[in-house]
Amino acid sequence: MAGPLPPCDRDAVDGRRARLRLVGVLVAVLLAALGACSTSSTEGTSAPPARPDGSLEAARTKLALVQQDPCYTTRDLARQWPVCGRWEEEVRNVATAAAGARPANPEITDPAAAVEAGHAQFLRAGCPAGVAPADPGACIAAVEVTRTGVTRLAAGIASAR
Repeated sequence: MAGPLPPCDRDAVDGRRARLRLVGVLVAVLLAALGACSTSSTEGTSAPPARPDGSLEAARTKLALVQQDPCYTTRDLARQWPVCGRWEEEVRNVATAAAGARPANPEITDPAAAVEAGHAQFLRAGCPAGVAPADPGACIAAVEVTRTGVTRLAAGIASAR
């Protein structure tokens, strides 16, 4: 069994404990302040709690962002497709949200289905990893299908009111 800690080690331990107590106190104060802000800002209002916006406007905003991605804008898909897995997922989510916001509007649901088809083709070809055994030609074709769907979806959302 170890004996008592030498004075210099005891000081180091005491210093760590003091820092941990200080961090704990600061976290508690911060949480209390945040709690007070969240209750006081919604107290007495009829506003519902915040939640993800499934509106067509939210889909329009997100679509504008994914249209700025190099997976959409590049002319050289042969070099870009290996890093388009995340973009494919984002575009699919936007298309699903847009179709959910206007389920009876074929100007939105048809392009959303085309985006889904391109995404499915991308997955089937093994493209998300961006490495072998994926066939580059199949992956490029899949991204092109998705891009065409995105272009059509943007037009459909723009015409929807």
